[in-house]
Amino acid sequence: MTDAFVTATAMTRFGKHLDRSMKDLGAEAVEQALADAGLEPGDVQAVYFANSLAGLITGQECIRGEVVLYPLGFGTIPIHNVENACASGGNALHLAHMAVASGMYDTVLAVGVEKANHEDRARTFAAYKAGTDVEDMFEVGEGAGTDRTPLVDRQARLAQALFDNAGMTRRGLAEIAAKAYEYGRLNPLAHRHIDVDADGVLGARTVVDPITSLMSSPVSDGAAAAVVSSKPGSGPRVKIGASVLASRPPKGVDGPSAAHAATSRAYEIAGIGPDDIDVAEVHDASVAYEAMAWTETGLCAPGDEERWAIERHTALGGPLPINPSGGLIARGHALAASGIAQVHELRSQLLGTAGERQTPDARIALAQVGGGVIDWHTAVSTAHVLERVS
Repeated sequence: MTDAFVTATAMTRFGKHLDRSMKDLGAEAVEQALADAGLEPGDVQAVYFANSLAGLITGQECIRGEVVLYPLGFGTIPIHNVENACASGGNALHLAHMAVASGMYDTVLAVGVEKANHEDRARTFAAYKAGTDVEDMFEVGEGAGTDRTPLVDRQARLAQALFDNAGMTRRGLAEIAAKAYEYGRLNPLAHRHIDVDADGVLGARTVVDPITSLMSSPVSDGAAAAVVSSKPGSGPRVKIGASVLASRPPKGVDGPSAAHAATSRAYEIAGIGPDDIDVAEVHDASVAYEAMAWTETGLCAPGDEERWAIERHTALGGPLPINPSGGLIARGHALAASGIAQVHELRSQLLGTAGERQTPDARIALAQVGGGVIDWHTAVSTAHVLERVS
C-alpha cells in the first residue's frame, strides 16, 4: 500500500451560525485547507464530502457535496457524498485514505460540513432522532425530540451504567466536563468559551438526571477539511498509520462495541498498542461517552474511569491528554465535521503548533468518533492512528 499523509487541514469556528449557509461554511474550510497545502482545486483528484442533517434542516438532499463545491472551482472530478451520523467526517477521511493508499489517486480532499441549527429548535431536535433506528426507537422520556435531542436520554442511561458498573460519580463526570471547558477556552475555534469548574457543571440545569446542560455537546454548525496525499513534501509530516471503520455487532451477538472493534484493528494495522498513544481525540458527545471511550479504545483500564477523572489524568499537563481541542463538549459538535475537526487538532499537536494546548513531544495520536444508535449501542465508529514522521 502507498503511504498516505494528512498534508493540510482547516476548520471554521464551530458555533450557532444561523446567518451562514452550508455553502459558506464549506467554502471557508476548503479554501483554507487548499491554501495550507499550496494547492488549487484543479490539483484535487476526488472529494469525499460528509453531511448528516441538511436534508432535514434545509431540505438539501441528494447532491450536497456538488452543491457546496460547485462555486469553488472544482472540475469534473468524482465527488462522493458520505452520510454516517456523527461518524460521517471520520468515514469521509477513511474513504480518502483508502483512495490514496490503494494508489488510485495521489491527492484527495475529505470535507465535513454541518448546518444543524434552525430557528425552529424542534426541527433540530427531531433531526437528531434520525440517527437512531426510528422503527425500533429506544425508550425516551417526555419531551425528547421537542425540548432536547432524544440522545440525551441515552446519555443519562449510560451515565447510570457507569455509576453502577464502574464506580463513577456525578463529580467524576463533572470533572470531565470541566476539563473540556479548560481546553476549550484555549481554542479560538471552539463553540463554547466558558469559565466553569466541576461545581459549576454540577450546578447547571439538569436536562435528564444525572446529565446537566454543561455535560453534553452543544448543537453546532461548522465545517472542516483535510487534504490527504501521497506527496507530503519535506519536513515533519503526519502519516495516517491506520484508518478503520467498524459497525456494531449484529443483533443477538455479544461482541465488541464499534469503538473497540475500530480502535483494536487500527492498533493492529499501525503495529502499536494503546500505551503508545501520546494524545487522543475521542467521541464525547457527553461526559458519559468520553468515559466509555477511554476504556473502549483501550486507553484506560475498566474501573479506573473515576480515578482518571478526579486525578485529571487526561487534562492539560496530565499523563495522557484527551480531547485537547475541547472535544465535542467545548469545541462543539458539528456532526459531519467533527471527525475531521479531531484530525485538525491532532495534526497540530503532532506538528507542535497547538500553542497553549500543546502536548509535549507528541508523536502518535488517536482519533475516534462514533455515530448513530441502534438498540442503545453506537452504530458505527471510525478510528485513525496518526504518526509524526521526519
